[in-house]
Amino acid sequence: MKTHILDRYILKNHIGPYLFGLSIITFVFIMDFIFKYLDLFIGKGVDFFVVLEFFVLSLGHMFALIIPMAVMPATLMAFGQLAAENEITAMKASGISLYRMIVPVLAAAVILSAALVYYNNFVLPESNHRLMNLMIDIGKMKPTLEIKENIVSDAIKGYTILVREKNDRTGEIRDVQIRENKPGGVPTFIIAAGGRMSFMEQENVLRFELEDGEIHEMPDPNDITTYRRTSFKNFVLNIQDTDRTLQRSDRTHRGDREMSARMMSEKIAEIRENIASVEEYMHQTAAKQYVDKLESIEPEAADLLNDGDRPGSPETNLKPLADRGAAAKDAELRVMQLLENEIHIIESNTSQIYRYGVEIHKKYSIPFSCIIFVLLGAPLAIRSGKKGMTMSIGFSILFFLVYYIFLIGGEKLADRRFVVPWLSMWLPNIVLMAAAIVLLHNTVREATTINWERVNILKRLKRR
Repeated sequence: MKTHILDRYILKNHIGPYLFGLSIITFVFIMDFIFKYLDLFIGKGVDFFVVLEFFVLSLGHMFALIIPMAVMPATLMAFGQLAAENEITAMKASGISLYRMIVPVLAAAVILSAALVYYNNFVLPESNHRLMNLMIDIGKMKPTLEIKENIVSDAIKGYTILVREKNDRTGEIRDVQIRENKPGGVPTFIIAAGGRMSFMEQENVLRFELEDGEIHEMPDPNDITTYRRTSFKNFVLNIQDTDRTLQRSDRTHRGDREMSARMMSEKIAEIRENIASVEEYMHQTAAKQYVDKLESIEPEAADLLNDGDRPGSPETNLKPLADRGAAAKDAELRVMQLLENEIHIIESNTSQIYRYGVEIHKKYSIPFSCIIFVLLGAPLAIRSGKKGMTMSIGFSILFFLVYYIFLIGGEKLADRRFVVPWLSMWLPNIVLMAAAIVLLHNTVREATTINWERVNILKRLKRR
């Protein structure tokens, strides 16, 4: 009964710090979100409820990182407060070890990790998918902002537009190329030295006022004599029905962060089958090249390798030596090029497998960090106490940096296939778990993790 009361008391001391840490970290992420997307919303004139939807969906991938991150400062603050008020000492005097003290918090971390695994596999992929759809739909809302300098834009249906210079404030444009794509016909090309671009909201029209240019068109695609070139000093092009309102769409394609672990595992199995078929094709092609080369030298041996499938006697297959040599070299070169292309396909597919593998392991490794942060934060807080609270927070920030540097670095290395996916995602957990076990064990034994006295003696000996 007493232990249950103790468990509830320890957990109660964690709830406040956890919610506090969660709110602070969430605020930081939200500010980053606002600075990142504020210009987009202002420029597009997006409706408030669409902005709110975008924000709520963005919280999906934020929470996947925020929830584990809040565990460490909560553990540090809770156990630090218990140590500062000598409650840890009182528990030890009552025969309760540190291992027993962290059991309720560790159990809560395990439940939180399991909930995050479920969240990462079922909630987050759908949230990311809807967010990506919404981002694409918002990007199509206002064509004047979608047209950027030195980037070919096909955001407006039926037109391909390239602008070399653009002033968003005045609407002035320079070196303009517009292609009007006519269904079943030859496109019309409009080239202009400069002009002005504006959006007429009342008429729902994108207006180009062009200067010093040419129009190239051919009304009859089957008759080249109908081609004509028209020079102009001033020309106005009005593109109708460029609606700024949000048009909802639903993409069927999903990126790796829009898929669950099961979806990605099925995708990996599909890619492996594709690789196996490519390798089989390469083996058959290489074997055929070997037989053809042997046939040019010794037709009878080639017939034996083909089990008599090749028609004709050895005499009919014989060719002049020079012709056979040149033909064999050309055939070998073609086969080598074909095999190199297939190797590139295999390399590309293997890179996809690594990328999917990284995302699969990430869905489990990040939630598992909740357990590690408890094991790491409790002994750190107890060792620091009230005086070392600032140092403990500093240590937590340091461990966060180490963890996410390992995570991001591991992801990059795995994408380049220098490290296998499981190791790239689990290495930070392995390293910090080892540090947590050593620190926790030494804290229970009340031993120093680093013997600074011995370090100082060794320094003095080196100076001598």
